[in-house]
Amino acid sequence: MTTLAGAAFLYILDDAKKDRVNDLTNTAKVIESYYELSFHQWELSLLSLGNRFVEIKDPQERLDYANRALEVYRNELLAFGLAEPGGQVVTFTGRLVNDSLPNLSMSERTRRSFESALRNGGLTLGECYYFENVSDWILPIRVPIKNKEGEILAVNTSAIDYSTMMEELGRFVEGTQYKVHLINNEFNTTQILYPMDLRNYEGVLGSVDLIYKDLDTLEVKDDAYVTSAIDPVTGNDIICASILIDNVDHSLIISIEKSALIFEVLNRFKFVFIVYILLVLASILLYKYLKRNLEKSILNLRTERANLKSIIESTSDLIGLFDNDKNLIEFNRAFNISAKVTDGLKLYKGMDVLKAIKNSEQVESFNQLFDRALSGEKFQLEIIYPSPKGDLTFKATYNPVYRDDKVVGFTLFSEDITEIRSYQKQLEALNKDLENKVQERTKELKEKNKELKKGYDKLQSTQQQLIRAEKMASLGILSAGIGHEINNPLNFIKHGALALKERLVNIEDYDSYDQYFNAIEEGVRRASQIVSGLSHFSRTGEAMDETCDVHEVLQNSLTLLTNRFRNKEIEIRSYFHAENSVIIGNEGKLHQVFTNIITNAEQAIEASGVIEIITKNEKQTIIVEITDDGIGMTKKEVESMTDPFYTTKEPGEGTGLGLFITQMIIDEHGAELDVKSKKGEGTTFIITLKCK
Repeated sequence: MTTLAGAAFLYILDDAKKDRVNDLTNTAKVIESYYELSFHQWELSLLSLGNRFVEIKDPQERLDYANRALEVYRNELLAFGLAEPGGQVVTFTGRLVNDSLPNLSMSERTRRSFESALRNGGLTLGECYYFENVSDWILPIRVPIKNKEGEILAVNTSAIDYSTMMEELGRFVEGTQYKVHLINNEFNTTQILYPMDLRNYEGVLGSVDLIYKDLDTLEVKDDAYVTSAIDPVTGNDIICASILIDNVDHSLIISIEKSALIFEVLNRFKFVFIVYILLVLASILLYKYLKRNLEKSILNLRTERANLKSIIESTSDLIGLFDNDKNLIEFNRAFNISAKVTDGLKLYKGMDVLKAIKNSEQVESFNQLFDRALSGEKFQLEIIYPSPKGDLTFKATYNPVYRDDKVVGFTLFSEDITEIRSYQKQLEALNKDLENKVQERTKELKEKNKELKKGYDKLQSTQQQLIRAEKMASLGILSAGIGHEINNPLNFIKHGALALKERLVNIEDYDSYDQYFNAIEEGVRRASQIVSGLSHFSRTGEAMDETCDVHEVLQNSLTLLTNRFRNKEIEIRSYFHAENSVIIGNEGKLHQVFTNIITNAEQAIEASGVIEIITKNEKQTIIVEITDDGIGMTKKEVESMTDPFYTTKEPGEGTGLGLFITQMIIDEHGAELDVKSKKGEGTTFIITLKCK
């Protein structure tokens, strides 16, 4: 324990010494950089002021300029003045030469710094001394003023407040117990010693006896020398870092007493010791905590093991654990019972089961399965195993057991599914029988559905015919009444026009009225034709023994549809070549046939086109061909067009019964309907009727 504490103390001492050496070096560099930059700035500023001083010849103007300059630099300089090359001060802190200003050669200290400035030709720091006018110690600054040829015209002489420099140093080494010593190398005198009691200033500042005796060089780093030495003021052992301020030839020494270092080491050692004690206490507490948790975990593990064993023993599944040599090392009660029933074996831990099984085929099979599991494969399969009571079916699952990524054995979980497979076979037989019965019943239902559909379609067709017949009957009655009512005023118009024509026939300008009478007669004639066509179309009789003129029926249908043709710019071309156009049938139904076909032709034409109607006689028949140049139909559409409710129109625009009814009427007349169509080119309907 003592040896360990000593080693720890030495380690902490060495570590603290390294930290302090690095910090001393860094502090020395920072202060050196600060003073080097400050001295350079003072040199530039004083050169600028001195050059201006030399240019001013008037004494009073020079004095005013000196006062203004001192006001500008009042936070940095206590005094400001100019001396001749011979040492006589001509202006200093607001006084002229006639105010009995001193000659710098009169004092040993001022003379040495003045001559050094003349000799070096640059910024020179004089030896610090007590200045009565400000009641403080000051640091003189000398800067030679030269002309273009390099001749010294004057020396700018100023002074820095010593207290100000102490405050600046305090900010650098605050809280560090560091001592800052600035030494003038040329005169080997002390310029600054911080911190220092005011009572010791006289005996220290400017002293030439403050010599550091190096005991041991600890480190040389970037022009900074770190040594172990004796403090020349206190005589105590110190560690110090020294560095040269080149532009003023001064040495900067930053030191700390070794006693402070020892105190720091003791504090660190104390901290480490406290941490060590805390770690020991924490270790003891941790040990007790871990021990308590370990005991608790062991108890839980034993409980869980007992619970797991209880679960394993209570299950009816066969569970076994095998090692890498295929020996059985753990098993449950169900496994033991099954082995006794199937092979007459009594299991025990470490048993080579494969050697105990008498059936060589089963041994070979199990050996292959065991090899697969030991190779790292996880798998499941069904096994049929013979027993005295018959074949048994097991669902076996093999899982490899790993330790450190290496297979060290495997587990076997085997479920007896003999009864399940037996039930499955029975269910399969029942399902197959049920499927056969369902198929037979489905077939019967399909046949019944076909019969019902046929009956339903026939019922729908009959219903539509009844509705249409009812509508046509109502339309026929209405048309007959309207035709009678329209014919009466038409007769009045016709006879009135004839009477008026006879009264006006003898007047001189009769010819100018004749065109109006002709227009009236033509209007009456066309109205009569429409009424006549409507009356023919709306005839409601069912008799099939009427004498019908096919040409008149076609003309009436065209008359009724004239307005539809006009809306689409459709041209009607009629070529009635048949000499015999009379047949026996139902005139109203024939009107319905031709109206439906011509309407379909009009609807097949999208914007404009031609409908051509040709009649001709062949043998004892009249053939009517109705052709359009519309969108045409596909072969499938032609085959389905007379089916009930079949339509190619949008929903709501057609019922799909027009051509179905047309086909029925044609069949009633013993006629034939033939259709020729090509998609995109047009359609031709050919109706063949027997002549009278």
